[in-house]
Amino acid sequence: MSLEKYVIVFDTVCDGWQAVMDGEENPALFDSKEEAEKEVMDDFQQLQRNQIESGMEPDEEPDEFVIPLSLYTQGRKVIFK
Repeated sequence: MSLEKYVIVFDTVCDGWQAVMDGEENPALFDSKEEAEKEVMDDFQQLQRNQIESGMEPDEEPDEFVIPLSLYTQGRKVIFK
């Protein structure tokens, strides 16, 4: 059994990586990558349903992704040259 925790992250142009937060403004932690990925997909499917119901073209992929907590750095940005 792994002791590693996982976070759901989304990337923003201005602020870089941001984790999905819990009710106390801490990164929401998941015990397994599978559990976190299921949460991402559940949220994404709900978003797609809402987009379709409002007449929008649904997104094709979620903006959020799962990484180990040990790799998460708030505000991390990648700059391509």
